Amino acid sequence: METDRRLLAVVAHPDDETFGAGSVLAWAAGQGAEVTVACGTRGEAGEIAPGSAATPENLGDVREAELRAAAKTLGVARVELLGYRDSGMAGTAENGHPDALINAPQEDVAALVVRVTRSVRPHVVITMEPGGGYGHPDHIRMTEIAVRAFGLAGDAAYSAAGAGPPWRPERLYYFGFKRSLMRAVFEHMRSINPDSDLLRIDTAKMGIPDEDVTTVLDTSPYTATRHAAIAEHRSQGPPPFEMLPDHLYREFFEKDYLVRAEPRRQGGEPETSLFEGL
Repeated sequence: METDRRLLAVVAHPDDETFGAGSVLAWAAGQGAEVTVACGTRGEAGEIAPGSAATPENLGDVREAELRAAAKTLGVARVELLGYRDSGMAGTAENGHPDALINAPQEDVAALVVRVTRSVRPHVVITMEPGGGYGHPDHIRMTEIAVRAFGLAGDAAYSAAGAGPPWRPERLYYFGFKRSLMRAVFEHMRSINPDSDLLRIDTAKMGIPDEDVTTVLDTSPYTATRHAAIAEHRSQGPPPFEMLPDHLYREFFEKDYLVRAEPRRQGGEPETSLFEGL
């Protein structure tokens, strides 16, 4: 018997589902929704945290296992790996790998996401905001693909091997961090660790512009769940926002900010649910 609420998250790497959207996924599962994660890569180009048992040779296997463990903690029912290689940060040698996500034809990747979409039949799709959080090329590419697949999945004229019958999700959302919050976080980081490599990131266009936010979720009941999921990503170490002062910590972990991209929502008070009216 099908649940009356289903959500698909389309992400690039293991840990994007937790560091970026963990509270949203836990919230959706808490609403009784069936949650699926489609992940483009296995995170082979990620850094390895000190003390981790991961090695450059087995990092993809380790991160896939971490993804599946974190997803289970968040209440995710299903994880689909698309099978591409982590492209690494912009300008790195990893960008040139022939199996890297950014080198795959967009239509080929979109066909895989359509296949997952038509199989899962989600009412809501979420993916990272178009800037990729901090400009990671895989983040940007997976958002482009998620948008493309969102339209193709419901197109009866579109066919791809094993894609199944058409299914058009009703809403597409971008998840991310509110720009004003990101600026406050980086100012705090600068005050405690002015030599951090993270401070090289240009924050001028980082995150979701405050005025674009259409949806604010109260995810405070799921803070402990998200922390437990974060802990599963041992190879990547704790994210920097774990060390925030109280007021920033609460905003980071107790609220989630999204943009409803399809159908566009403009004006009025922010939504407080992804499923209201569906």
